[in-house]
Amino acid sequence: MKKLIHKYLPECVYGGVDGLVTTFAIVTASIGIGASSGVILVLGVANVLADAWSMGSSDYLSSHAEAEQGDREHDEKPPLYTAFATFVSFVVVGFVPLVPFIFALFVPAFESAAVWTSIVATMMTFAVVGYVSGTVSGAGRRKSALRTLLVGAIAAIIAFGVGYLLKDLA
Repeated sequence: MKKLIHKYLPECVYGGVDGLVTTFAIVTASIGIGASSGVILVLGVANVLADAWSMGSSDYLSSHAEAEQGDREHDEKPPLYTAFATFVSFVVVGFVPLVPFIFALFVPAFESAAVWTSIVATMMTFAVVGYVSGTVSGAGRRKSALRTLLVGAIAAIIAFGVGYLLKDLA
């Protein structure tokens, strides 16, 4: 199993980080415009599923093209498997920012804590994905964790800022 994870680590990290970044961007932009938890959840779920499909399909097409050109690395990794790894990691990791809003549906008293819980859970997940990537790849674990956390935080700040600045258009 470890060998399999290592083999598809680039797809898992790419899909997971992108799932986390794009979903959290939707969440933070929605927070910036003052959207309700229900709106955040609808937009977030739509983003996760549609963007995961887009990422998986793009990975498939790219891997297939590289395999057709005789790229030896991709000969060992079937395009359908790389697409599946990207899709699954996007969905699984991409749902992290939405879990508190899903929980708030069932426990309405939790709704006021959903935003901060989503932020904390997402930031922790960025760090964990970076740490795991650094561990498996042999790169510096802390450096990789901080780099991934920084990428996510910047994306969240940008999305929140755009949502906040343009909230009157919503």
